[in-house]
Amino acid sequence: MTEVAKPPVNHDTLVLERRYEASPARLFAAFADPVARMRWGVPSSNVELVYDETDFRVGGLDIGHCGPRCRLIYRVETRYHDIIPRERIVYTEVVTQDRLPLSFALITVDFEAIENGSRLVLTDQVAAYGGGRMIEGHRAGLEGALDNLAAELERDAAA
Repeated sequence: MTEVAKPPVNHDTLVLERRYEASPARLFAAFADPVARMRWGVPSSNVELVYDETDFRVGGLDIGHCGPRCRLIYRVETRYHDIIPRERIVYTEVVTQDRLPLSFALITVDFEAIENGSRLVLTDQVAAYGGGRMIEGHRAGLEGALDNLAAELERDAAA
């Protein structure tokens, strides 16, 4: 019997900080609203995120699919572990493709009121298969989404 090689697991902690001209309540609402998240939660206009189920509460589970537009090849399961409105969200995220695990992450999003808006700190503790590509994919995806969040908040303010 031949033994199947196990892919290596890479670990990293990504810490991203952004400042927004919006209150912590507005930032929190953008995370809590799955329709808003589908708009801003992707890194670029070439990527799509669709939720099959959403349950934004402690113990709740979101199940969605993402990937290139019209090719939603990744399944994303998000489980919420700690939610303090306008202050913090802690969740785990499991990304798979064809039932094979790609990454596991513990993500903490902290919201802090500052002069003229809010400071957001997102900490992503990720374990990923497939070499450094998946880690860099996490970073690029999160950075793009947080940039899109700024545009989402500006659009809401103008409405």
